[in-house]
Amino acid sequence: MFINNYFNKYHTSATRFGQNNNTQQSDEFRQKTLYGNDFHGHLKAFRKFKTVSDVFKKENPTGDVILSGDEWVGANKEKNIAIVKIMNMCNITAAAPGNHNMDYKGAAGLSEMLDFAKFKTLALNLVPKDNSQIASYSLKDDVDAGRLASSMIVEENGKKIGYIGLAPCDLFSRLSSQSQEGTKDIRILNIKETEEALKKEVEKLEKQGVNIIKLVSHVGKDAAVAIAQNVAGIDVINDGHSHDTFDGLVQGQNLFKSPRGEWVIITQAGKNGHSYGELDVVYDKYGRIIKAKNELKSLDDKPENLAVKTMEDISLGAPEEIGVIAQEVKSKPETVLEESPISAFLSDAYLKYSDADLVLNNMGGIRASLPAGPVTDRDIMDLMPFYNDVNVYKLSEKDIIDVLNSAIQATAKYHRTGALQVAGLRYVIGRDDKVKDVVLVKKDGTQVPLNAQNPSNDKFFKVAYNTFVAGGSEGLETLACPEKIIHKCEKNETQMLIDYIKSFNGKPITIKADGRITKEN
Repeated sequence: MFINNYFNKYHTSATRFGQNNNTQQSDEFRQKTLYGNDFHGHLKAFRKFKTVSDVFKKENPTGDVILSGDEWVGANKEKNIAIVKIMNMCNITAAAPGNHNMDYKGAAGLSEMLDFAKFKTLALNLVPKDNSQIASYSLKDDVDAGRLASSMIVEENGKKIGYIGLAPCDLFSRLSSQSQEGTKDIRILNIKETEEALKKEVEKLEKQGVNIIKLVSHVGKDAAVAIAQNVAGIDVINDGHSHDTFDGLVQGQNLFKSPRGEWVIITQAGKNGHSYGELDVVYDKYGRIIKAKNELKSLDDKPENLAVKTMEDISLGAPEEIGVIAQEVKSKPETVLEESPISAFLSDAYLKYSDADLVLNNMGGIRASLPAGPVTDRDIMDLMPFYNDVNVYKLSEKDIIDVLNSAIQATAKYHRTGALQVAGLRYVIGRDDKVKDVVLVKKDGTQVPLNAQNPSNDKFFKVAYNTFVAGGSEGLETLACPEKIIHKCEKNETQMLIDYIKSFNGKPITIKADGRITKEN
């Protein structure tokens, strides 16, 4: 049997639109969903997802295919367009906009990408400000063309299914400084406003005879759980953003009761395209979930679709070999308080192609590992796909010490950020989770201690970091200081890393920790 969780058909006495509790239940409706989220621009994952979606649609012609945000990332327009075209090839039913879908020119860039979409993007909580000229960034065109909407109704085998979409409620805190300009004419509803808007949208759909409603969202686990428990009428929340993995159905984790006492399922499949999910649900005639199976599966072992790869090569050009990696180097979770060799290597690239004294970076910018052997520019596009600009700032000694400490504190509070990665600097994380023994390492090898206990406001350094870090998200508020920019670097961060690897002239590159960040036991 397909069921791994059983529900009593008569688990609730609450009424739902069109329901008479004394009526004999019949005419069950079953639908399967193929879902993914937070692929973060990994082209290899999309080649494999196309293979999976072809098989899924062949076996389940009435099933739906959902992607819940952050499919593309970064400011590379051509790559983002290629990903939208791959989504078209995968027969996507609906998608939600994630924060990284706005890396390219913010909402204006999102509109530009949607010009190529043949699928629906749903975002109930993304609204223009009252004084905005929505036509200036063409979102009105997307609404008129049906590419962007708050909700939609699809009819399968005579059954109406409603879909509602949500962008991240914390969108603005997750944008780079270079994409914030393009979002100034929109606002995002907070979680309470979003819940109220959802209640009205559910009511509107139910009045049209819809009693199965799915939420395609990029709000993260905490917000999704709040919605499941506070908003009646939603059956399934295909979510993303917090990078959780929900395999199976566990009450209190991804299975909840709505205010009507009806089951609500939440799905997420991690990040970076390593996994996808299949959800199999049976509803009674009133749209209540009575049986369900949720299963995560690996994408890593699936074959790549040749048609997608061919389209990529036409759109982006054939991959170019740029160097050789001596041994595999793995990325680290973005929340660790330690040195990440691959992030340190990227920071060294910043230092080489700027006139900065030191570099500050976040581990979240690295989205993959580097296997041993030849490496291509396409590999680097997947490794760090953001194409963030890099600026050099004039920061005080106090600014530097403060942000190193606040990143550590934010990691414990928000489960993000991690220890700031560095080049041209060494530091120790003390037992009290504050930095000590901070040393500037000049390019000639000279070491200059910084005063971590009583840092100066009058001693200044040239510091390079990217525009995501400059957005001042959790723990990095000190770095949101556009008035302190000295100059913009000619190369973006992705090009810096590509050129840095090329500078080794084919010599195998060993990337390993060198002790620039250590921690007291």
